[in-house]
Amino acid sequence: MIPPYRIRLASLMLVTVVARADSPAPSAGPAPAVDRVGFPTGYAKTFSILRVTEDAKAAKRVTVYGNALAASITNRAALPYPNGSVIVMESTRLKKGDDGQIAKDADGHAMADAVTGLHVMRREKGFGEAYQTNRTGEWEYVEYRTDGSLITPPAQSAACAHCHVKAGPERDFVFKARFAENHP
Repeated sequence: MIPPYRIRLASLMLVTVVARADSPAPSAGPAPAVDRVGFPTGYAKTFSILRVTEDAKAAKRVTVYGNALAASITNRAALPYPNGSVIVMESTRLKKGDDGQIAKDADGHAMADAVTGLHVMRREKGFGEAYQTNRTGEWEYVEYRTDGSLITPPAQSAACAHCHVKAGPERDFVFKARFAENHP
């Protein structure tokens, strides 16, 4: 016979495992094995800026760029994005002055320090199948450093797909973009 305290402990452990399985951002999961997204060489000069946001508290600027195909989508009625669309979310650390405050240029704009990552998503026919239940249409994801080396390789990009599922199919799994509506 199993003592009652062991049954309770086993039940508690099972509840803990189930709670972790439902966590919002899994560290691993099914994902593509190869990089089909591709480093977006010259994106800052050749892509359109879709939006820019700054978070002074986190000392961070996010600039979202889209290639011509991605930039052609300006409202939800035009969705889905065309195949070949590439969206780059550039994360940049902001400079801080000696006083610890965000440094500003002569025009009062926050000054950029260093790009910390390029979160890139690409839409192509047949992309996204490897994410299985977290498939986000035909998008795949990779995160790069500015030199083209990988921060998050394709095989570890399940968390990207898991997050973009939240944007939903009605937005073609893309957050904010540059839609007129004030929605995520």
